[in-house]
Amino acid sequence: MSFALKELSRLLVTDTPVVGAVVGIDGAVVRVATERGAVTARTLDVVVVGDRVQIKNGIAAKAPVAKQVFPV
Repeated sequence: MSFALKELSRLLVTDTPVVGAVVGIDGAVVRVATERGAVTARTLDVVVVGDRVQIKNGIAAKAPVAKQVFPV
């Protein structure tokens, strides 16, 4: 495969997880606002508008959040 095709495929298919906020829900499909723009993904978790999710391989799962607060 030529360099241009490899570079294009790398740009289109990222293997790093993307984090964003749910802005719309239609059944098992959610719309997520990310730093790269709006993304549509499927979800297996129960999410509501405003939840932070992590998208990996087209599947949105609830993003890990800090559970412990340390006094300063």
